[in-house]
Amino acid sequence: MTMITVWLNNQAVECHSQQCLTELVEQLTLPTVGAAIAINQAIVTRSEWSTTVLNHNDQITLFQVIAGG
Repeated sequence: MTMITVWLNNQAVECHSQQCLTELVEQLTLPTVGAAIAINQAIVTRSEWSTTVLNHNDQITLFQVIAGG
């Protein structure tokens, strides 16, 4: 299977082509509680993670939502 490079918080990550965002989250055991993810500066809702296919050189940003006031 072909491998591609995506950028997670400015760090190169290798993953399979046609891999979805959910698979990447599981592959890297990323925290999901209170997490938000943007691809190329566009927020991807959690309900879209399983249908969002990653592309070579995608810029992925993982945000941890912090409550406070």
